[in-house]
Amino acid sequence: MSPVSRMTLEDAPGGLHCDIPVIPGTSAGISLAAAGDMALSRHRTLPWRSRLLVQRGIRPERLYGLRQVHSRRVQLIDEQPADEAAAIEADGLLTMRTDAVLSITVADCLPIFLADRGTGAFGIVHSGWRGTGVVREALTLMASRFGSRPAEIAAVIGPGIGACCYTVPEERAARFAAEYGHETVLRDEKGTPRLDLRAANITLLQDAGVEEIRVVTDCTSCSEKLGSFRRQGPADYTLMLAWIGRHGARAGN
Repeated sequence: MSPVSRMTLEDAPGGLHCDIPVIPGTSAGISLAAAGDMALSRHRTLPWRSRLLVQRGIRPERLYGLRQVHSRRVQLIDEQPADEAAAIEADGLLTMRTDAVLSITVADCLPIFLADRGTGAFGIVHSGWRGTGVVREALTLMASRFGSRPAEIAAVIGPGIGACCYTVPEERAARFAAEYGHETVLRDEKGTPRLDLRAANITLLQDAGVEEIRVVTDCTSCSEKLGSFRRQGPADYTLMLAWIGRHGARAGN
């Protein structure tokens, strides 16, 4: 198997977002906690969300998101408007449209960016412990609908909670290890189980035949510059916006 490369986020000017390198011709990134909560607004009335889109040059009507439910469902974006897609329950988006920007929100779950060098298809998935496996569904759909070959796909696993912080109950650890391998569950000095979501998704990508895999190693729970449900708590956590599109889509070309 090809080696997995690792990288860390670099703050953008103003500390509001970071670019994510996927493949040439794509534009991808993630907002930081300082940019504000990016909860999907179907009417796009959140001022801080609007501010980020203006800063990145993304037209709101071209930004696609979903009603995320921690599933393994993946939605194809064809001709439907963004407001219609926002009501669909799913946790991944794929498209061939050069004018669309696909997005998810995360606050410990992993954003995984996908781009096909051969066909031009691209996508993004939201992968937490319940939805682990959604990236496999996305790859299968890319192959069946767009003719994508895994060897032509680049994948970037974005920032999420690391095994350093993700303690879980024994039952959840046992279920996760049974489905994704015992190496995805680590134990601290007290024997408390910790999930390694990155390791599970790396294995899924490699087993599918993806050769170009990069991993952002920043832990959302460790880093105060990132939003984290685990660190900030259910009342105050900051949802970050992760997006991917083709160059030119942001400007409306």
